[in-house]
Amino acid sequence: MPVLKSQKSIDWGLIIVINFLWATQVPVIRLIGDRLGPITVAFIPMIASTVIFLPVLWIENKKRNVRFRWRWNEIKYFILSGLIGIFVMQYAYTVGSKLTIAANAGIITLTIPVFVAILASFMLKEKLNAVRIISFVLAIIGVLLTSISDISGARFFTGQYFAGNMIFLFACLCCAFYNTYCKVLVDKKFTELEILVYSSIIGSIASIPIILFVEPFHIVSFIHSGNIAVFGILELSVFVYGIPALLFFYVLKRMDVTQAILGNYLLPFFIALLGIVLLNESISFLMVVGGSIIFLSTLMVTVYEEKLLELLRRFTS
Repeated sequence: MPVLKSQKSIDWGLIIVINFLWATQVPVIRLIGDRLGPITVAFIPMIASTVIFLPVLWIENKKRNVRFRWRWNEIKYFILSGLIGIFVMQYAYTVGSKLTIAANAGIITLTIPVFVAILASFMLKEKLNAVRIISFVLAIIGVLLTSISDISGARFFTGQYFAGNMIFLFACLCCAFYNTYCKVLVDKKFTELEILVYSSIIGSIASIPIILFVEPFHIVSFIHSGNIAVFGILELSVFVYGIPALLFFYVLKRMDVTQAILGNYLLPFFIALLGIVLLNESISFLMVVGGSIIFLSTLMVTVYEEKLLELLRRFTS
């Protein structure tokens, strides 16, 4: 029992780390966005991540004495994750971001855990119990407190942003599908590296025509764009697309995706903290309160869910 609780605490800590790493995407993109085009920022880190982690998968396979999964009866499982969860999501995210404002995008992103809960109920037969519902409500309250400035600046019903809002919402749906479908791949006993690398290979291949014809990528121009741009792309490749994905798949071995994805509500809080450190932005008391509430909600579903459910049963019986 102590070992089980210890593992749950470790998983909770990993969810915090995962979402902190994902949150670094926003300030990094803001730092390099005026140096590189949106297609380059969207797809080159994904391709670079594939190149970086493919040799790591080769080493893992060699240690496990297994071959690469190139046969159709194996690679077919990664078509959906690579096309919908990586390529379509990234492209829709990029286009949607250009056609709407940051405040709208920030609020729309809050739909991802909701979409995951709906998809998981169909694809994985996961159920929303009382603790998860309460945790969702607390997390949303925390996010609202954290994102008051975004809410006040949102323009959902302005005609010029409607198309961008819908495209960005579709990107969030694709993201939710990817997170849920990866739980399917985890249950099929694919390793974390296999899920990451094979999905990224499919997504990278699909992105080649866009990189060649829509926004051509030139390696010389990229190198001359400066150290900030180069290191920014590397940061996105390793610490946004790579390591957090591996940790997320590792956590999914023991946790429902509905539980794990609740940590996404930490993103606005972490983005605000990173804005202070990297972009000299300010943080308010409400952001701290909101972040604390979100931390509490994730702790409830990751570490104490069973205990809280037992307390609820005793209270209602």
